Amino acid sequence: MSVVKTMEEVREYVRTVLKNRNVTEEAANIVADSLAYADGRGTRSHGINMLNAYIDRIKGGGVDVNASPVIERESASYVVADARNTFGQYGVQFLTDTLLKKVKDSPVVCGSIRNLNHCGALAYYTEQCARKGYVAFLFVNANPTVAPFGAMEAKIGTNPMSVALPKEGDPIVLDMASSAVAKAKIYHAAKTGHKIDPSWALDQNGNPTDDPNEAIKGVLTAMAGPKGYGIALVVETMAGVISGAGITDEVSSVHRGIEKGMNAGAFMILIDPKAFLSEEEYTARMNKLVCDIRNSKPQPGKKIFLPGEIEQQQLKKAETEGIEYDEVFFE
Repeated sequence: MSVVKTMEEVREYVRTVLKNRNVTEEAANIVADSLAYADGRGTRSHGINMLNAYIDRIKGGGVDVNASPVIERESASYVVADARNTFGQYGVQFLTDTLLKKVKDSPVVCGSIRNLNHCGALAYYTEQCARKGYVAFLFVNANPTVAPFGAMEAKIGTNPMSVALPKEGDPIVLDMASSAVAKAKIYHAAKTGHKIDPSWALDQNGNPTDDPNEAIKGVLTAMAGPKGYGIALVVETMAGVISGAGITDEVSSVHRGIEKGMNAGAFMILIDPKAFLSEEEYTARMNKLVCDIRNSKPQPGKKIFLPGEIEQQQLKKAETEGIEYDEVFFE
């Protein structure tokens, strides 16, 4: 059986579940909004699908429901923060809010945060920044589930990144894993009984598999072979090395080792384009870029979309029509 829930009903459900487990109101609100946002834009692997894993981590002690992120040191243009094993969403939102304050006075700012747990869809944070007029980069590392190009042993994480670019109307939002697919999508396929694309993962013998359960036992592949592998190392350096968070096998899975924090990290960069050219010129140049892209001759039967445009359309639809779920998520 399926049910349709409004975005606010989803948020309220998550808030209630978390508050019943002594999560602070501020943290519960951020997590709830993040999960509803992910489901609304169609990124179901990072939405309410993750709630049970979060609850398990609360019960196991891997998420400290009483902790709040703290700033360890800062200047006008940078910040170094510690999430202290609270929810990843709370930690990355803290970093985002801190940098949004700084970028008003310094046109290029950056910051890191360590001791993160799973932080959901990265677009949630970068889109906020782009809607305020800033270019935003966000890098987050993850536990090893991906084989380096040419290997069959997991040594790097899915290591996602997001870049959001302000423009007239909705921003351009890129949100992607450096692996062929986010690991959460494979868990979601296993939970719902669906096959996966065999290019996404290798089984324990190093062979491509369309069975999500075999993929979970095996390893993911890098996006675009050596290119994705290279991007993953860049993300690991920015989010793991520079932040002081865990590196490679020092980062644990959201689904295992629930008695301790995941030890992940994030690095964010914000740029005010108005420091480099006037607002009018930036807008005109972005409009030209968008028009040139949209006016490309399409392939037969294809339509040209900007990064994040399909997800933005789905989010607007969800805000008016609600989101359809299997009722098992609300039992």
